[in-house]
Formats: sequence, C-alpha cells, structure tokens
Amino acid sequence: MNAMTWAKTLAAIGSVLLIACIVWMAREIPPPVTSIGCRESLKVELADQTQKDRDNAGNLRIVGVSPKSVTLGSRLCVVVAGVAAAATEAQKPGATPPASVAVNLFLNEEVTKLSAKAAPVPGPQMLTYQFGEHTDASSDEGKFWRGLLAGKTIDGVMALSVGVSTTQSSAPTALAPGNIELVVYKTRILAVGGLAMLILLVAFVVFAANSTVLRDTPDFGPNGPTGTYSLGRTQMALWLVLSVAGFIFLWLTLGFYLHVITTAVLVLLGINGATGLAAIVIDQPKLAAQGAQAAGAPPARTSMGFIEDLICDAEGAKLQRLQMVIWTCVLAVIFVWNVVGNFVFADFDTNLLLLMGIASSTYLGFKMQEK
Repeated sequence: MNAMTWAKTLAAIGSVLLIACIVWMAREIPPPVTSIGCRESLKVELADQTQKDRDNAGNLRIVGVSPKSVTLGSRLCVVVAGVAAAATEAQKPGATPPASVAVNLFLNEEVTKLSAKAAPVPGPQMLTYQFGEHTDASSDEGKFWRGLLAGKTIDGVMALSVGVSTTQSSAPTALAPGNIELVVYKTRILAVGGLAMLILLVAFVVFAANSTVLRDTPDFGPNGPTGTYSLGRTQMALWLVLSVAGFIFLWLTLGFYLHVITTAVLVLLGINGATGLAAIVIDQPKLAAQGAQAAGAPPARTSMGFIEDLICDAEGAKLQRLQMVIWTCVLAVIFVWNVVGNFVFADFDTNLLLLMGIASSTYLGFKMQEK
C-alpha cells in the first residue's frame, strides 16, 4: 500500500469516527425533564413543613432541586418556600392579593437571566428553569455560560451551587443544601472526537508529505516530490486545522455555531492567506527562470526536511523565517488554550495582529531576495 492510499484510508477512518462521535453525542442527550417527573422526585420536599414558622415569616429558602445532573438544554426544578409571608388577621378581608413574585436563579452565586413566577404563598412550591441551548456565541446567554464554565470543568463536569432571590440583588437570598452537576461533555465522546481529529491530521500529514500541496515547487523525483516546504502554505494549513477543530469542539460541547469565529481570527486568517498567496506570486518568476535555464545550470533547490525548509533558504537559517515560525506557534498555543479551557476563539488584540502582519511582510520582503 503506497503513501497516498494510506492517506485516503486514514481520512476515511477519521471521517467515520467523527460522524460516529456526532451521532453518539446526539444519542447521549438525556430524556427531557418533565413537570410530572419533577413533582414525583420532589414530592417529599413539596410536603415539607419542618420550618413552617420561618416560611410563614417570609424567609425564602430552597427545599430541594431535581435533577441532580443537568445539561445545557435541560430543565431544572427547584422547590422553594417562604416566597411570601402568611396572611395575618390584621389584613382587610377582600383585599387584593399580591401579584406573583419573580424568583431569579443563581448558579455558583452568579445571577442568571433565568426567572420564574412564584405564587405569593409561604408554603413549598415548585419552580422550573429552562437551560436553553444557545447557538449564538455572542449572545448574552452564551457569554454567561462561557464565563461560568471557563477553566472550571473537570472531566467535562462542573459542580454548581443553586441559589434564588426575589430581589434584584447581586447575591442569592437562599442556597440549596447541596450542589448539582452540569455535564458539559462526556469524556469518552470527546476522546473519540479527539482521536478522529488526530487520525485526520495524520492523513493530511501523509498526504502533504507525498504531494505538492505544501511545497514551493511542483518538482518530483524517483521517490516523490522534491520541492521545499513553503512557510506561507504551512501557516495557512495550520490555521485551517485549528479553526475547523475549534469550531467542531465548541459546536459539540456548548452547541455554538453562530458568531463563533471572532473578528481577530478572521483577520489572522486573512493575513495568512495573503502571505501564502504573495509567496506563490514571488516564486512564479523564479520557477519561470529555472525552466528557461540551460541543461547545465544548477538544479532547483530540493527539500532538506520539513523544519529545515521552514526556517532556511538556500543560504541557511534566516531570522525572518524563524521569527514568523515562533510567533505563529505562540498564537496557536494561545488559540488552543482558549478553545479548550475557555470555550471561546481567542480574540487577539490589535497589537498582536499588527505583529503578525509585520512578521509576514518582513518574511515576504526577504523572500523576494532569496535564491
């Protein structure tokens, strides 16, 4: 089996695994939480009268929550008591009863956009809050969940404290006696997805090593392509892989697919694309000149190895190439860290983008003088 056949086989295996990962995640969605199911699981809490005096005094408390494990898109049921004080004999008969009370939900003592209407009674009652799936990464809800989860998940699970308040305060009035679990992703599914992306990456590496997709020239020898690897094209390929993998990760974990790619990443992709295109334009006259040379002229430069080709020209290692490689690697690490740890595409500031633009233009300027 030759190298290109291996590349096609690996690409097919990786694609199948990625599709299997998506199907598996869809099948792992827990059954919907219904009001009937919540009332059944919280029937003891709904009948709780252990703190009747506090409840009658209007001291808000959380009696219980269900389920104990939730996901984005599921429902959380909360039994509260003491929403309002008990009516007293001093109140005039026939007086208009107070309106319903808005009970705001807090997670890890951070106020959410979720609120439920409660009856103005002191006894236990059940409220439901819908953890809607938010497809827009730039929405207020999407930003809240990213901020809540950033860097705090362990094996795809995060412990959440549940609190409520009937006021507009920044802290909860009452907290649930225990924490619940928010399942962001299943580690087994993520492992399969990671394996799929790794196999696809290996397939691309094998393909690139045995084709001219990342090379400066289309020259072939007895053992395959002999042209040098192009720094501009390699940079384009790197950001293509990172952006696609990051997009898939955020889609499968938090459900984001709108406004995921930040303006800074688009600018960076534009810089890389322009650099790769300019490098090709610069190489065209050189290739034409080599084709017009006599048979006795020195042959075109051949590859010395992937790393050597990226940082060296015909005369040896060059600082402008090394500078571009180092800063590309730094930004790539920052990008991966933000996607995996903070569930967001890195929003590089203007100075970093200017730095990459300067590094790219410096590389292209010196490339025009390369032999």
